[in-house]
Amino acid sequence: MKPSHQHLGGIGLGVLHNRRTFLRASLPSLGAGWVAANTPPWVCRAAETTNTPDLLSVLRQAGVPEAAREIGLDFQRVFALMAVEARQPYRHYRWSVSYAETGGPLIQALPPEEEMGWTPWEEWLAREGKPLRRAMVLYPLREMTRKVPRWWSLEQSETHLSPRCAEPARTLEELFRRNRVFEAAEAVGFDARKVILDPLSTRAREIYLQMRWPVSPHRLAADLPVIQCLPPRERAHEWPWESWYTDGKSPLLHHVHYSRSNPRTEAKSWRERDGAPQRPAELLGGDWYWYNDESMTPALAKAE
Repeated sequence: MKPSHQHLGGIGLGVLHNRRTFLRASLPSLGAGWVAANTPPWVCRAAETTNTPDLLSVLRQAGVPEAAREIGLDFQRVFALMAVEARQPYRHYRWSVSYAETGGPLIQALPPEEEMGWTPWEEWLAREGKPLRRAMVLYPLREMTRKVPRWWSLEQSETHLSPRCAEPARTLEELFRRNRVFEAAEAVGFDARKVILDPLSTRAREIYLQMRWPVSPHRLAADLPVIQCLPPRERAHEWPWESWYTDGKSPLLHHVHYSRSNPRTEAKSWRERDGAPQRPAELLGGDWYWYNDESMTPALAKAE
């Protein structure tokens, strides 16, 4: 890697204070009135999916079944069916129940903090007696109010009420559309279809479909999105963690990481500390060996 390139790993990452403060302040209140003695039961519970592997238990602890019933949602069909999926992305989300501006309960599914803004934040409520699902994003920016970015509605539906990622994607292209990889690549300045998808063999597409593809802003990426693919933990020795981004100096960087050293990684290694900001949880606490790939092509593109 050239000296001018900023690597997204290492201990030197600080908190992006302005972003984190804004995200926390700009979200609707997720617990107003929780301590009030007369608050309905469905407002009194919230849970963190990252600490609980059983998604169904998390939903119940958060009060989602009761809230769904009041909104007019079929809890089993809309929420419970997705809980059986082993690699369900909503296990990484924070689920909570609060009050809706229209009255009644508001079910919220918030993505991991490091993805907030690019990954949609979803919520369910009743409007004019009918259940409604909507998904909101912050990026790309569309409007400013008092010099503060505003969230905007990405999706809104009274018919498609299940979480937008409840069912596993059938193709990598579908996964990219769902995770907004194409929009993120455009913001960075490259074509994700040409750079990432087109070079892949049939086997490589199968492998990359098994990975998680989060998009998140990062201060070392000129505050633009970073596109990452994260292998399952049990495959991290053989499948890479890869990232595509710009550091504001180079138009596009592609870094490839493994949890075990190999000839290409040489001596480049680092360990991300627990709780590091703007980092997916899968990357924390272990050693990573990496190299800078100037070809930009996915590392396993030729897999057979």
